[in-house]
Amino acid sequence: MASSCSAAYARSVWVLRACLLVAISWVAVSPTVSAESFASDPRDAELSAVASAALDEMLGDRSLRGARVGVIVADLDSGAVLLQRHAARTMVPASNLKLLVGAAALDYWGSAHRFETRVLTERAPDARGVIEGPLWVIGAGDPSLVSESLWKLAEEIRLRGVTEIRGGISVDASFFDGVATHPDWEPLTRRAYEAPTSAFAANYSSFRIEVSAAPQQGGPVRILLAPRLAYFRTRSGALTVRHAEQLRLDIEELPDGTGELVRLTGTFPLGAESKTYWRSVAHPERYAASLLRAQLETHGVRVSGSLRFGSAPAGGVELLRFKGEPVGRIVVLLNKWSNNFVAEQLTKLLGAHRYGAPGSWKSGMRALRAYLDQLGVPAEQAVIADGSGLSARNRISPNALLQILRASARSRWFGPEFLASLPLAHQDGTLEDRMAEVSAPLRGKTGHLRHVSSLTGVTRTGAGRQVAFSVVVNGARGNRLDVDRAMDRFVADLGGDSEAPAAVSPAAPGEPNQSASGDRSWE
Repeated sequence: MASSCSAAYARSVWVLRACLLVAISWVAVSPTVSAESFASDPRDAELSAVASAALDEMLGDRSLRGARVGVIVADLDSGAVLLQRHAARTMVPASNLKLLVGAAALDYWGSAHRFETRVLTERAPDARGVIEGPLWVIGAGDPSLVSESLWKLAEEIRLRGVTEIRGGISVDASFFDGVATHPDWEPLTRRAYEAPTSAFAANYSSFRIEVSAAPQQGGPVRILLAPRLAYFRTRSGALTVRHAEQLRLDIEELPDGTGELVRLTGTFPLGAESKTYWRSVAHPERYAASLLRAQLETHGVRVSGSLRFGSAPAGGVELLRFKGEPVGRIVVLLNKWSNNFVAEQLTKLLGAHRYGAPGSWKSGMRALRAYLDQLGVPAEQAVIADGSGLSARNRISPNALLQILRASARSRWFGPEFLASLPLAHQDGTLEDRMAEVSAPLRGKTGHLRHVSSLTGVTRTGAGRQVAFSVVVNGARGNRLDVDRAMDRFVADLGGDSEAPAAVSPAAPGEPNQSASGDRSWE
């Protein structure tokens, strides 16, 4: 419940906000120890007072005791800073870093650009549509390729008259370097949010495992995978029991290097609902090539021969160029669901396109730094190590996050696409289960790591004024739900909601969806 001071401010300002004018230009932010207001116009002072009261209440929340908190609030259009606290201090941003990647991608390519995956052969198909050699796939790092995309690609190959491929499928993934996972992520897990990068990858380098009980006591636990491919083998030694559950899921590479074995051991409760797990693959190029092969066979194109990897022949015959989803749509996948795979693919793509192949994290960091320089973000306010925010070495200030947000939201070329990519409070994406009682329109990017929570976005006051904000919390002792609730209450007050947002119980602990939250677990 908001404090009496906060509620009084909200009630007194509700009518006055209707006459607030946007009349103050951007004011540079400097480091401070306590909260400060930069509003020199009396009409802005009222909103600054509301923000100050809301901040005091948030900082007094038990879940934030001992935490380092950085906050900045500004008018979205004019840039007038209404409130800031430690706004220039660099902090761990978690997935708020994806705002930088999405903004840089839209700025460099525009929202309509599509990455092209080239398909060629060493010699043209014969009159019967038979390709005697291999079908070459040259990856371009497209993050948007999924099972449906490769079904369409296979259809396009069939429509070129191809009926049979006798030399197997060969993949050229040289557009990216050979470092598939970031060294800062060690020790690695097989969770989908740590999926490997590749110039040719599909389904965000992840797959689905569905586990369900047998219909009778003592029966074997059922395990199904999606997509269903020869790349995977399954083995279940788990049994169905009445009560206890001690299930163990292991994934190991096959000895011959052709795929992976998914092994299930332990017990699973009789009558329990099935469980879904998302896991990353070890070999993204082989996984994607296996999926393409299966889709070709679905279309009646016979494929014989093995999967191979190397450099495509210089004198090949181009069969087609397959275009993926536009960058605007890819940024939606990035921000709505905090997709780490998409973030890292875009980071390497920025490096490759700006500075030449192969794309790497080193060239990607250089590209992101160039974009920050373009915005005028001081070097000391941003230290970037990866694109997803998983690395603990990432540091960026709330002021820099706000500058990224504001510059992108107000872009004449891609502003609407950028704003539309942000989760909508209590509606979709990673904010779907938050801010149930917030009446003001609110879009924001979430971020979570262990003892790190962040939220940067845009809300609208009762008078229709658009306010941008960034809140970053490091070292909170409270649990994730309580910290998020305190932050949500602060943002709700900015929009004129004097009542605290209702706490929404989090989903039952489980596995992160490959297109859902890319953040590491709070604990």
